[in-house]
Amino acid sequence: MNKSNLDVAYEIVKNVESISFNDLWNQVAEVQNYTEEEKATKVGKFYTNLILDGRFVNLGDNVWDLRERNTFDKVHIDMSECYSEEEEDLDPEDIAEEKEEEGIVDDTLENDESKTYQEDEEI
Repeated sequence: MNKSNLDVAYEIVKNVESISFNDLWNQVAEVQNYTEEEKATKVGKFYTNLILDGRFVNLGDNVWDLRERNTFDKVHIDMSECYSEEEEDLDPEDIAEEKEEEGIVDDTLENDESKTYQEDEEI
């Protein structure tokens, strides 16, 4: 019975302390007897599956290890620094200036033909 790429990867990582993605993929491809063309076409799917598989953890710099050997605090990414408690009050003029500086054109009001305007009726 053929093993999946992830099962092969698990066996490889189990026998080392940690491993770079490139080294891991090269070893998986060798075990699976992939040609260079197969390696090139399968690497993306392997990387995606590796990320999604709960047995593996990225230690940073694309170095991988088994989750079972790593404590939560070692691999946890603190996202609190990415978010602010306060919402910024954005001034529409500041937004327009930023868009202009970045070359973004906002012509939604000028070209919106779906809006209809009622004329005052004379009595």
